[in-house]
Amino acid sequence: MYIADFFVSRRRPGRARECGATMTDTIEATLGDLRQERLEIESTLRSRSGELTEGSAAELDRRYGKLQAAFANLAGKASSESVRIEIMLELIRIMENRLVYLENFAYEPTSDNRGLATLAGRFLEYLEESRSTVLTPLERTYFRGITALHAGEGERARAELEAACASEESDEANDIKYKSYVILGNLLHQERRYEAARDAHDRSLKYSGNENVAAQALAFKALNCYALQSYDEALSLFEEALSRFRPDEPFFNSYFHRNALLFCGSIHVVRKEYAKATSCYRRVLDHVEPSSYDYFDALSQIGRISYAEGRYDEAIEALSRAVESHRFSENEHLVDTYFWLARSYVKKNQPQEAKELLEKITASEVQYPKKPQAAELLKQVS
Repeated sequence: MYIADFFVSRRRPGRARECGATMTDTIEATLGDLRQERLEIESTLRSRSGELTEGSAAELDRRYGKLQAAFANLAGKASSESVRIEIMLELIRIMENRLVYLENFAYEPTSDNRGLATLAGRFLEYLEESRSTVLTPLERTYFRGITALHAGEGERARAELEAACASEESDEANDIKYKSYVILGNLLHQERRYEAARDAHDRSLKYSGNENVAAQALAFKALNCYALQSYDEALSLFEEALSRFRPDEPFFNSYFHRNALLFCGSIHVVRKEYAKATSCYRRVLDHVEPSSYDYFDALSQIGRISYAEGRYDEAIEALSRAVESHRFSENEHLVDTYFWLARSYVKKNQPQEAKELLEKITASEVQYPKKPQAAELLKQVS
């Protein structure tokens, strides 16, 4: 559909004005209801405190998906240009909110996302060509970056977000500048340009509006330091982030909070600071659902630490609980958990239990570098 086809007013000759007015009233009433639901979801996400469970996040994402479909359907029925513009703005805001609040700035250019991004991109072109003032130049630039991201056009997204960051224009709460720097930093991180990504995330701190947002920005910056193997700086930043998170206040993001704990635990393990690492992993267990991958990860790490310290009964308990909690497709981390659990059973002279696990490892289709060791250990216990 071309821009002109979509955004110019459609005339329906031969229809009574009263019928047209009635249809317009119905569409506007529906638009009002849909907008109200979008605002309610946004308010829930912005003002929430405490943990957003995986179930709650999935339900909010489902509601957003239904809203997007409803807005897109309504756009095809609207004859008024002003109404179509309102509908498209709603669609773009949903794209942004899902990215920021539910997907934690990660994105996946699915076919649905690409389709909506194409439509939203044409809409933004139309606003530019018609010199519309419904969005400021900074907002248009930022939203072009968002739509390019959803379309899978990483290079164009980066260019638009760089332009938004460089703009001298600022929104009242600096919200756009913060998010632009964060998303730009993420794109640079994916390109393995970690120093540039660290700089972008550092600059985002200037525009963070409260402690939870600042903590999130620090966690992003720390992740780049970790990738650069600057572990002292990474640990310092992660720990500062953890000290600034406020779980009972708005904008708390449990995803970044527990990832900061997981990375702190990883650094402590490398340093053989096992008590500190275990403390981090137990804090993760206290804050996530037992069905989540992070719960499995934390238990698995605790089991490895127990093994390293020669506490094999505790290692078996933690690693067994990790395996039982795993609800995802078999992957290298799960197979590695089998391996350490098998070794713990060997240490406790329980060869049958070890054998069953080692047979799983050797038969697994997952590429696992310790398979030769598992095969050798299997010969010993058979």
